[in-house]
Amino acid sequence: MYLTLSFKFRTREEVERFLTLLERHVKTPYLVNTRLTHVYIQLEGDARELKDAATVVKSLAGLAKGARRPLQIPLLVLFRDAELARPVPPDAVADALSATGRPSTVRGDVLVTSASYEEVLTTAEKLSRLYEEAEKLPLTPQAKKVAVVYAFAKGLPVERAVEELVGEGFLNRGGVISLRYRLEEARRMLLSKFK
Repeated sequence: MYLTLSFKFRTREEVERFLTLLERHVKTPYLVNTRLTHVYIQLEGDARELKDAATVVKSLAGLAKGARRPLQIPLLVLFRDAELARPVPPDAVADALSATGRPSTVRGDVLVTSASYEEVLTTAEKLSRLYEEAEKLPLTPQAKKVAVVYAFAKGLPVERAVEELVGEGFLNRGGVISLRYRLEEARRMLLSKFK
């Protein structure tokens, strides 16, 4: 089976960005034909493959254009493109962006954000380095998530962020540092500090 999609871009740079993203993220066989700022793509595969590939291709076109707000970034694309030292939970990326004034949320397997794709990549990479730093501390996974987002938003080392969060009553200090509240409540309280 075949499926043909067409896209119109504003500039040649958007076309080149789109073609680069296609090459990196689409595994289904495809043919591309470009005419100035028009791109025609013919995908090949069974019905399920075509549906999945078409969804990815449409998302990549939106990323290449960068104009649609809010931007919808497939998590698979984000985590393939970001150079991560350690894995980062998608909701930590959304919280970090929201804490720095770029409202973001995770819906299914898509990050919906008002930030640019480059900002999202940079945020994910910085969070990854902070997660690597947090591994040296005795934190539960939930406490680590809150501490790393706080450290990112405040521009602090993770250890100092943990001390501040313990002082503010977000974290309990014991043999292992843990959250004082349920994760969703702690996330909501943390984000309200940055509004």
